[in-house]
Amino acid sequence: MRLETPDRVPIFYQQLGGAKHVLQAAGLTMREGFQRPEVFATIMVKARELFGYDNVMIGWGDLLTEAQALGTAWKFPERDFYPRVERYAVQGPGDVDKLVPVDPLKDTYWSVPLKAGAILQERIGREVAVVGSVISPFFVATELRGYENIMMDSFSDPGMIHHMVKVAMESELMYAERIAALGLEATFLDDSGASGSLVSPEMCETFDLAYLRPLLDRFRSLGIRTIVHNDSQYPYIDQQVTAGAACTHFNNDFVDLPDLMERYRGKVCLMPGINHQVVIFQKSVEEVEAKVRETIGLFGKGPGLIIAPGSEIPFKSPIENIVRVREACEKFGRY
Repeated sequence: MRLETPDRVPIFYQQLGGAKHVLQAAGLTMREGFQRPEVFATIMVKARELFGYDNVMIGWGDLLTEAQALGTAWKFPERDFYPRVERYAVQGPGDVDKLVPVDPLKDTYWSVPLKAGAILQERIGREVAVVGSVISPFFVATELRGYENIMMDSFSDPGMIHHMVKVAMESELMYAERIAALGLEATFLDDSGASGSLVSPEMCETFDLAYLRPLLDRFRSLGIRTIVHNDSQYPYIDQQVTAGAACTHFNNDFVDLPDLMERYRGKVCLMPGINHQVVIFQKSVEEVEAKVRETIGLFGKGPGLIIAPGSEIPFKSPIENIVRVREACEKFGRY
């Protein structure tokens, strides 16, 4: 995996952070990227050229592509922003039985990043890691039904949730096969719904981890390592690691970072995230550098650490701050 550099801490570029700079430099719109694989690939290549991180990802901060493939209607309210829900696929119990698993490569929109992945593998796959991107089955279910409705269903009709999550999982098992066929070695998996601010540990186990676990097992059996992302304020990191995550990604400011590093150093790959909303978006380049240096210092020398933003970098973040994350890793992350 090309994120494993021989002598320094790698830098993972989360999704399409700094989109304003990327789209302007490429002369393209985000909407075009949703529709055309060549445009999607071009946008990702331009991000690599601008920021110099160690990967390109066949996904971005959009959280609706999988749900759209399963029946949620979306709309594009702005020229250069993500689509939003127009109508959830599951309006009531009668809609649940209509859900069936979808092969990502056969969906108009979900197939676009996969086809872009083939282009990126050919174009720059020998230079940097091309990484898959998918959201967890439970996360997909919330975009099929709406989060408030899901919470009500957990009391009134939990079977509805199980059906939605299972259909999402079966679709994502096909996604695993598709990215394995592309030769990808890793995938990013957003499971930020596994949060103490949203669900109890018991609910997380029942509706989230119970389906995340076999999905991670399947990725692993195909030789694909999983970066499980959770940027929530009270993330269930321990549970996700136990479920089989090869790498755990989180916002530094939402965890006890020294404790987390002490417990998991050498046991699982750690991807601490520099706070994207505060540090990268609002602070000076010197403060960005200091945060990267502090994080690397807590971990110490040696492999098993990847630095990243805490989540997707805000749309109008200063380009010099985004670049400084990489520069700081190169400066302080040698071993």
